[in-house]
Amino acid sequence: MHRHWLVRGLVWALVVVMAAPPALLAQTMGGSSGAPLPFGMLPGGTLAPLPGQPIITNPTALQPIAPAQVPCPPPATPSQLAEGVAPSLNEIWPTEASSLLPSSVEQRMKQEREEQQARQEKLAQAGGAASKAIPQVAAPATGTSAAMTPFAAGQPPQAPPERKSDALEQVQARDYTIEESFAQFSVLQGVKGRLKQFGYDFFDVQASGFAPVLDVPVGPDYVIGPQDSLAVHVWNVPDQTFNRSYIVPVERDGMLVIPQVGAIPVGGLTFSQAERTIHGRLSSLLKRFEVHVSMARLRTIKIYVVGEVVRPGAYELSSLATVSNAVYAACGPARSGSLRQVRVVREGKAVAELDFYDFLLQGDRSQDRRLQAGDVVMVPPLGPIAAVSGSVKRPAIYELKPGARLADLLQLASGLTPLADQRRCHLFRLESGKGRYMVDVDLTGALAARTADKHRPDSSAADPQLQDGDYVRIASLPTQVANVVSLAGAVKSPGPYEYRPGMKLKDLLTSDQLTVDAHVDRAEVIRTDPVTYQTKVIQFSPKALFEGTQAENHPLQRLDQVVVASQLRPPNLVLVEGEVKRPGYFTIEIGERLSSVFKRAGGFTPNAFPPGIVVIRESVKRKQQSELQRFIASERQRLTAQSAAVAAGTTGVTGTAAMAATAEQQALALRLQQLEAISSRVELGRVVVRLESIEQLEGTEDDIKLEARDKVMIPQPPQTVSVIGSVKNPSTVVHRVGLRLDDYVKQAGGTTEDANTKEMYVMRANGTTDSAYVKIKEMQPGDTIVVPQKIEAKTPQLALWQSVAGIIGSVALAAAGIAVIGR
Repeated sequence: MHRHWLVRGLVWALVVVMAAPPALLAQTMGGSSGAPLPFGMLPGGTLAPLPGQPIITNPTALQPIAPAQVPCPPPATPSQLAEGVAPSLNEIWPTEASSLLPSSVEQRMKQEREEQQARQEKLAQAGGAASKAIPQVAAPATGTSAAMTPFAAGQPPQAPPERKSDALEQVQARDYTIEESFAQFSVLQGVKGRLKQFGYDFFDVQASGFAPVLDVPVGPDYVIGPQDSLAVHVWNVPDQTFNRSYIVPVERDGMLVIPQVGAIPVGGLTFSQAERTIHGRLSSLLKRFEVHVSMARLRTIKIYVVGEVVRPGAYELSSLATVSNAVYAACGPARSGSLRQVRVVREGKAVAELDFYDFLLQGDRSQDRRLQAGDVVMVPPLGPIAAVSGSVKRPAIYELKPGARLADLLQLASGLTPLADQRRCHLFRLESGKGRYMVDVDLTGALAARTADKHRPDSSAADPQLQDGDYVRIASLPTQVANVVSLAGAVKSPGPYEYRPGMKLKDLLTSDQLTVDAHVDRAEVIRTDPVTYQTKVIQFSPKALFEGTQAENHPLQRLDQVVVASQLRPPNLVLVEGEVKRPGYFTIEIGERLSSVFKRAGGFTPNAFPPGIVVIRESVKRKQQSELQRFIASERQRLTAQSAAVAAGTTGVTGTAAMAATAEQQALALRLQQLEAISSRVELGRVVVRLESIEQLEGTEDDIKLEARDKVMIPQPPQTVSVIGSVKNPSTVVHRVGLRLDDYVKQAGGTTEDANTKEMYVMRANGTTDSAYVKIKEMQPGDTIVVPQKIEAKTPQLALWQSVAGIIGSVALAAAGIAVIGR
């Protein structure tokens, strides 16, 4: 009985399985309708595939091909070495002083050694962390990123061994690069900016993974090979077991194995041919179906990049990679490599050549051929080069093709700027054994020859052929405007105007242009000779010109300047400062007096000292300065002549006369020093004014007329008396009522031995000088007592006693003679 119920349960279970939809069955059995299933397996572990599920025929069909990446080294700069140089610079450059390099080069090399040592210390602290800094980046299923692999298969990528000789070559070559050689010459020609090699900066961009082919669709000409994976989508088939999507890899023998269909040979076929082949195989099995074939995963191919590149080697790239992708994966060409002759070698033959200038200048990638497995990308050494600077849109160092001319170089530089002087083009050329020489080229002929037949006899002269190492500099037009006349002064629209041949004065100056304050009776034409640049002034009357007088309508020339004077005068300003109620600058009328300005300033403050007024006038200062300089020059000349005469009279004289002459010369030198000291103490420009009050000033001679730029200062009441000159302690003492001159001199310590007490004088606070009977007069606050120095000839004691001894000897001899005669 139990067996009967068990058989009936199994029958009903089979009926439910056959009647249930596949999606519901998958959900009840714990499967996921969106997850791909291996071929022949159900979610529950059964072997029957479900309709609508994508089938992966090989577990490796969608595994990414992601070789390890090695980042490119940073671009080298003039102040540092590349990071790949391992040995210390102390091992490369000796530290001994026996160097034949210039001091400036040694200083720069020393600074670079210090920078490199600091950089190596940081790298040493990092330790082994640097080797783990390169992540393993998984590429998407539709492509891979470029990465470098060693030549030996199966080995991890390693950096090339660092050698001391390579580092030494890099250090030495850095000082003698192409850019440095042109920079040394361009600096002498006044070029401020440093010229760079064109195009190499494009490869200096650092990217973690350069995969420019991820978004490129697979074309019909794509050749299918091993490791490629195809997605085959089949639908609209009556038999539901065939309505499936297959992700199938291409086997090593080029076969594509599709379940329930069989093996299809697609290796070596293009994508369009493989699509037709798959369609043909399905059409032999099915009567009604629709199929779509696409690429699921792209294979990688091994490419060899050799020659003048930053990092040559073998690289695994996407099968859609082109020549530019391979060069970029190798970190770009070195500065010594060519950008215009990159070749693709396939099976020992050059099959393509790429000129990067076409892409960098025009965006043309038509010659960027797609690579195949085993191709060799060869970057040859740099070809002929030429530099261009000056008034061009893109100054740089360019690589030339054979037979290139000057116009071709200008085209590479994007042409001339609007400021270029086409008649001044300097071509500096190197000649073996003779050095560098210059050739002047007229660019008007070169640009015309560009459009004309280059095979004409005169085309080579107008558009010369360039040589390796040529340096071209385009001059700029002068900033001065050639055809211009200008208008200045009391006019409404001053400035430059266009000069036209036959132009006259009335064509430039009209009555509408004059301002209200213009002087209509007098104006000037300032003419500059364009050859000698000498100035000539032509006077005319604007009033007569506007009335139609032809004699005033002078013809104009280039660079003429017409100046119309103004009748307005600038305001006259005086400065009033000190103890006034409103100090500051005041605008004065012509002939305005001192008392008027004091009233406008609000009068004096209670703390003012009017007798000490100080008035400084610029006109007086200039006159006094001139007179003082003339006096000092004449006195210096007189004293110098006296000293020279004394020196000439003592030639060959010894003894007492020579000593006396020396003393006289010293006295003349002291007088010169005293003259210089006196001139330095003179206060120039002061006008002495006696002032007690504003009311007493009005109507007197001291109420002077003010001039422009006068300075008036009212001080505070002084409380001291100064004593200067030949006193023991020149000082300023407090004024005391009733004290006289001798009392203040005693407070300064008394006079010295060389004081001239008979010539003492007193300088009052208002600037006057009093020298009559000053000893009996009472001193006032603010006075200055001057005790001059007495200069008198002094006979040296030795010379005096020698003279006395001579006189006594003569008298003794005379007495002896008289005594002898008397006997």
